[in-house]
Amino acid sequence: MNRLRHLETFARAGWCARGVVYCLLAAFALTGAGASDASPQGVFRSVRDMPAGMLLLLLLAAGLALYGAYRLYGAALDSEGRGSDAKGIAIRVGYAASGLAHFVLAWAAARLASGEASSGGREKEAAGMLLDMPLGGTLLGLIGLAFVAAAAQQATKAWTTEFMRDLAPGAPSWVVPVGRAGLAARAVVFAVIGISLVKAGWFGSAGEVKGLGDALSSLTENKWLYPLVAAGLFLFGVHSFVEARWRRIRDEDVVARLKSAAR
Repeated sequence: MNRLRHLETFARAGWCARGVVYCLLAAFALTGAGASDASPQGVFRSVRDMPAGMLLLLLLAAGLALYGAYRLYGAALDSEGRGSDAKGIAIRVGYAASGLAHFVLAWAAARLASGEASSGGREKEAAGMLLDMPLGGTLLGLIGLAFVAAAAQQATKAWTTEFMRDLAPGAPSWVVPVGRAGLAARAVVFAVIGISLVKAGWFGSAGEVKGLGDALSSLTENKWLYPLVAAGLFLFGVHSFVEARWRRIRDEDVVARLKSAAR
């Protein structure tokens, strides 16, 4: 049970941190205020420049790291009961990828809080390094396909409102349209990132690689899609706060699996 309480703490702190990042990123994208770019790094720089910014940035880094730990834990022990069939394994691999991605964000925030300068283009640098490795292009393309699959999953959850099954019965009705809009916007961004990785991996151009901020910025030429997606990402941040408050983590299946794993 102590392990389960720790899991709940990790998850709720992480959802709060994720909500802060997405809400600020979307606000910067829509208003152009407070950051030099609409990206997680831009969010971190803006948080750093706030009163008590270093402390806030460390708290944000801690929350993102806790969420990463929660996702890796869930992928390893199947704490959400996704199963061991092909679909369940695919979802758990996605959880693991999400966990690693949030650890990277936490690391970037912690480095900035420690006084180290942050720089953009890290996604392109990492892609370039991977392309230089044997079979690196194939692996990068497969990572891109994983992002495209994740985009499809996000879109499916938005269409079917599957996410409501994970929320407590007391969640208010307004969380349905908020969650649908947020997940739909995230699906668009994930699809852009995935396609860029496929192009980089299978067509040999690391310059094609887009991170979250680049993916959003690439939509600016479309005058109606860009504000819709940016607003949707803000709502995804709100959805993260909803999960922090109403997401069901304590259920008998989880308890039984954790007790079994502890034996």
